Amino acid sequence: MRQRYTITISDIEMNVISEESPEAVEALVGPVDRKMREICAASKRCSKTEAALLCALDYCSERIKSQRKLKALEAKLAMTEATLEEVLAENEELKNSGN
Repeated sequence: MRQRYTITISDIEMNVISEESPEAVEALVGPVDRKMREICAASKRCSKTEAALLCALDYCSERIKSQRKLKALEAKLAMTEATLEEVLAENEELKNSGN
């Protein structure tokens, strides 16, 4: 069920609508708020808009890296599964040839 939440990120309050639980929304808001504050603290010249864009770029970069890593792991898993099937088939052949 869609709910309306009032969230605050880097002292900016806004309303959002989400189907997520309050805990899930807070789990998203917390890291974004911390990252925005970290960016603003590191550079006093950085506006909140610029910090938000840098934060978005950082999270997108991490997502892309995670997607690449997931694809590599999926490919490795597929190869491992294929090898396992070959070994199991060979094992079955050896069992049957010994009879």
